[in-house]
Amino acid sequence: MNIELADYDAAWPGLYQRERDRVLSVLPGAELEHVGSTSVPGLCAKPVIDLLLVVDDPDDEAAYVPALESAGYWVQVREDDWHLHRILKGPDTNVNLHVFGRGCAQVRRHLLFRDWLRANVEDRELYARTKRELAAREWERVQDYARAKSAVVLEILARAYVGSPLPSDVEYVTPSQVGNVRITLEDHNPDWPAWYAKQEARIRGALGSKVLRLEHVGSTSVPGLAAKPLIDIVLVVPDSADEDAYVPALVEAGYYLRLREPGWYAHRLLKDHGPEVNLHVYSPACEDVERMLVFRDLLRADADARAEYEAVKRELAARTWGRGQDYADAKTRVVERLILRGLESAEVRTCAGTPRG
Repeated sequence: MNIELADYDAAWPGLYQRERDRVLSVLPGAELEHVGSTSVPGLCAKPVIDLLLVVDDPDDEAAYVPALESAGYWVQVREDDWHLHRILKGPDTNVNLHVFGRGCAQVRRHLLFRDWLRANVEDRELYARTKRELAAREWERVQDYARAKSAVVLEILARAYVGSPLPSDVEYVTPSQVGNVRITLEDHNPDWPAWYAKQEARIRGALGSKVLRLEHVGSTSVPGLAAKPLIDIVLVVPDSADEDAYVPALVEAGYYLRLREPGWYAHRLLKDHGPEVNLHVYSPACEDVERMLVFRDLLRADADARAEYEAVKRELAARTWGRGQDYADAKTRVVERLILRGLESAEVRTCAGTPRG
């Protein structure tokens, strides 16, 4: 199979706009973006217009598919086991209309990659050069070509995530240790899951039905991985910014509010007065929740990723830090790369023969 790449065509934005108008005519107010290589001026691409549609629940097809069908679209792919991803084809233009749910990490991933390539000439040229080199080969399937691109995609995305962080104004509610902070790592303790189970019971007992999701994350949730003896927990509540709805009950249960990050998904962090616990609180449809779970699940399943992460942690833990957060920040590059590896591994798998841009 040959991969046919075309030089950038100034007509592509107009084709996107035509499809956008068509979608908005049946789904007024829809959240829709032009993504993929045809959305990047100056970049060669397969002549396929990739659109990204964000809906509340991709599985609720009755909320959007009939309307799109009335405009001539039809569902080609359903991936219920991967972000509930859907792909629809258009009535005339060669289109891939990708549907993801609100808060899905794939949404920001696509937009960040697009915006980074638009703004960074060197990475745009690197990506174009890689695509042309790979397109010159024979491929059994389009997915094999996409998989071959994954290394450079991950390289570029890692730079994009580190270079384009979300805004985060940290408000410390209680003081933190500053100066001469040492990081203590321990070999994996088989009792850590039991520690989490006790915390889970306390949180559910305090909040009841206000708990929408509760997960053990972080290094103590990964068998075989060295970690600080600290239990990281993700708690999803109806509105993390509405502290009155959950903080008093958690304080009564023995936790205290450590910090607020209004610009980082309205994140709240609570800690325990007893065992070391980081209780991260988010609202539903939050990308950061999925990214934490992708990271955890990759480390659980991939021994090489686990070894790579542990080696970095041990090297950094040998240093002395001004703040504990400085140690966490120093891990950002490897953490982002591994999260992206978890996301990318699903992105390039077989998808009913559908071409990817």
